[in-house]
Amino acid sequence: MKKLQFLLLVCILTFAVSCGQQKRYVSYKVQEGETMRDIADRLDMKTKDLLRLNPDVGRRPEANTVIVIPNIKKNASSSTSSAKEETTDNTTDEDTTTNNTNDVDDTVFQQTIVEYETHTVEKGETVYRITKQYGITKEDLIKYNPEYTNIQSNNLSIGQVLKVKAITKTITIDKDEVLKKFLTHTVKSKETMYSLTRFYNVSKEDLIRLNPEYPDLVDNKLSIGQLLKIKPIEEVKGSENYAFYKDSIQEDVSINLAILLPFKAQEYSDKSSKNIFEGNQLTNMVTDFYMGAEIAIDSIKKQGVSVYVDVFDTGNRGKNIPAILENKKLENIDVVIGPFYSDKAEVVAKGVDAPVIFPHYSSKQNKFSSSKLVKTSPEKSRYIEYLASYLKDSYKDQEIFIVGDDKSTTNDEVSKIVSELRKHDSINDIHILKPEDGYIKRERFTKKMSSKRHNWVIIASNDNVVVADALNSMISLPDEIKVQVFSADKNGAYNKIDNNKLASINFTYVSNTYADEDAIETKVFNEKFLAKNNTIPSEYAIKGFDITYDILMRLASGDNLSSTFKKGVSLRVENKFDYRKKMFGSSSNEGLFIVKYNKDLSLSRLK
Repeated sequence: MKKLQFLLLVCILTFAVSCGQQKRYVSYKVQEGETMRDIADRLDMKTKDLLRLNPDVGRRPEANTVIVIPNIKKNASSSTSSAKEETTDNTTDEDTTTNNTNDVDDTVFQQTIVEYETHTVEKGETVYRITKQYGITKEDLIKYNPEYTNIQSNNLSIGQVLKVKAITKTITIDKDEVLKKFLTHTVKSKETMYSLTRFYNVSKEDLIRLNPEYPDLVDNKLSIGQLLKIKPIEEVKGSENYAFYKDSIQEDVSINLAILLPFKAQEYSDKSSKNIFEGNQLTNMVTDFYMGAEIAIDSIKKQGVSVYVDVFDTGNRGKNIPAILENKKLENIDVVIGPFYSDKAEVVAKGVDAPVIFPHYSSKQNKFSSSKLVKTSPEKSRYIEYLASYLKDSYKDQEIFIVGDDKSTTNDEVSKIVSELRKHDSINDIHILKPEDGYIKRERFTKKMSSKRHNWVIIASNDNVVVADALNSMISLPDEIKVQVFSADKNGAYNKIDNNKLASINFTYVSNTYADEDAIETKVFNEKFLAKNNTIPSEYAIKGFDITYDILMRLASGDNLSSTFKKGVSLRVENKFDYRKKMFGSSSNEGLFIVKYNKDLSLSRLK
């Protein structure tokens, strides 16, 4: 209590001193879509401190609202120390962070930019004629205009605005201009080039190109406090959360963890291991999840966190849970992972004072009402919203087809997609196709498809026959027609389609997982799991690790769990955790990816 009072007093004194030094603060005009947390992150300060400076401004101020922010130039020159921060050590010999910031002028940047001369295509013009007119090659034209895939086949559309000549300029801009024009990231302790490119889904080459003032980026060297330009502000998707959760560990922190899983030891006591695991999906899921969680707990402990674990067998359909609660087994627990059954999750949440982590997806989880419950898997309704938002933001003159059926759920999905796409000023025609006499004739696609435009086919139906019928039509299209097929979920219907066929139609879908085999975290986890269990990890083993590691790491910061959710998105081995809390309900993970099949059967993350 005395410690809390002291901290409160320090905060009050700090605020009082800041109010007495008005020259240390300047005005800032809020940009469209910015939140107070976004601005605070860029200023490397806490959101609550920024809100304290602006007591009349909410967390989501309107565009052009004028607020007070620290004067970066003045504070940078007068600052002599920074808070000590302990973080997870994920650095390698190739990725290093240095402190050489003394020679960097953080108020002015020399920036190399590329501007383009443009040409609007008129009737009768060809690719050859345009390249000769501007003295460029066809390859240049393709490179300047990657969104117009029809250039490759020498096809143009009247009215297309093409970039025809690159003009490189070096300009000088100040920090305020950088913040206005780019999504930025201020480098913190132990961050690496790889961790930044993975989180923001940008290439190292893009970072180097946008930040020529930092030549050491070529050698993967970052400096604490560097303001990196991540991408131009016009490329930032409004629906994406770019707040980056930074792992940190408070000194001498300890966590009491309870794991509730249906091991069903009593029911299996007289059975052989073969009879227990063979063909038993639930048992395999539970066991794999726990094996992944064990590695996460061990990893957190090795970083200096004291983790005390109690594991409980909830029995068949959670029959042991009432006794566990009645005997006060979960009284002094900081967090509970489990149980597996959705109906028991609410029961546990009512019986404990700690957050309860629901560890997998259930169709009934949307009915959760307890504020203590944390849903680690996104709602299925979120998938369609995520896809529709991505399509709207990525639209570049494509012909759009949506495949539906006569089911009410599918009709709702089609309506959501159409509604979102209509928000784009340039989208006029959307072709909605439904089966006639049980199937969709290929001609219904081809008579509306153009060889001069890229074609999008969005499959909203989950019906096996409708999906197979639509995909077969796309696979057998003429070579001159370019198509990309989308789905909000890679459900069972797609598992029956050969992956080579999916790759041939650029199959793109929404997923709650994405495996980056080159990620350091992935390689380390796979090696540990193989060494300990003599097998490669399953989907549930990775889920067990990701969920447990993420929750424990957030608690290791010393903050309560819900406050860490407000600080940003975390990427683990395969899962992304972007938690949003309802006003009077549970917390939900909205972490999703847009994934595309490549010709070599590898997968690319588009978002």
